[in-house]
Amino acid sequence: KVCRLSMGRLNNLFGEFPKELGQLEEMRYVEIQDDWLIGTIPDDLGRGWRKLHTFLIGGNVMHGGIPSSFANNEFLGTVFIDRNNFNGTWPTVFDTLKNLEWLDAEGNDFTGTLSPGIGELKSLRIFNVNNNSISGALPDTFDETNLIEDFEVAYNKISSTLPESLGKAKFLKDLRASGNQITGGIPISYYKLKNLEELYIDDNRIVGELPQTYEPFYDGLQELSVHTNKGIKGRFPVENFENTLRVKVIELHNTELTGQISENICGRLDPSLSYTRLKTITVDCDKVKCSCCTCYKDGKVVSTYP
Repeated sequence: KVCRLSMGRLNNLFGEFPKELGQLEEMRYVEIQDDWLIGTIPDDLGRGWRKLHTFLIGGNVMHGGIPSSFANNEFLGTVFIDRNNFNGTWPTVFDTLKNLEWLDAEGNDFTGTLSPGIGELKSLRIFNVNNNSISGALPDTFDETNLIEDFEVAYNKISSTLPESLGKAKFLKDLRASGNQITGGIPISYYKLKNLEELYIDDNRIVGELPQTYEPFYDGLQELSVHTNKGIKGRFPVENFENTLRVKVIELHNTELTGQISENICGRLDPSLSYTRLKTITVDCDKVKCSCCTCYKDGKVVSTYP
């Protein structure tokens, strides 16, 4: 009995998924990535592959949506449909996959709004829908039982606030929401995310100040990007970054932040520091004093370091 179809990547395979493959009812693992699969996903696959746990078809040229025949699959845990031409409204079939752990749908043309059911997938660890056309509000149904570590919704058309409930997801490491139309401030609940390593909320309409007092999320931050949010203002709390050797990216330009970057932080641009090296720091130098930053003015680079 055939239970695995592993074609790997870059085999120059061309054509549609034969619907007859749905007759292989013992199928558990399918991988055909970075090839030339065209057409849509046949309904027969969802009906026949009820034991499927891994479905990897990223980097093809498929279109359409995800058939409802995949609904309520009790085993499906990993789905890669990234870098295709999938389109239509966001597939709510994903809400029914209660053991889903990793969903990568980046680089398609899905529209509509992400359903609240995303936050109810308690086993979901990695969720990536960067570079689609998703709009509306983000799901705000997370709680302490979510295992989500990586939540990526960058470069869409999202126009809500950041979901308050995501701050309850104690395992969250990476939040990427750049390039949307997100409003409001950084929820206070995020300040307690001690495992948060990467926070990219640049190029939005976010307002307010960065927390001035010490907060747990400062301990783990490695990459902080808030640039191109004209509503972010106040003093940059440099003291909260002084004793952290993990920060690699600080992008503050095209905001209303003020203050001064210390020589201690500038010293961490030294290439010899290797793992603890600060790689990028950007500011508006007419608002933030800095001897080592890449300087912006009116949204354009005016000087670089070194």
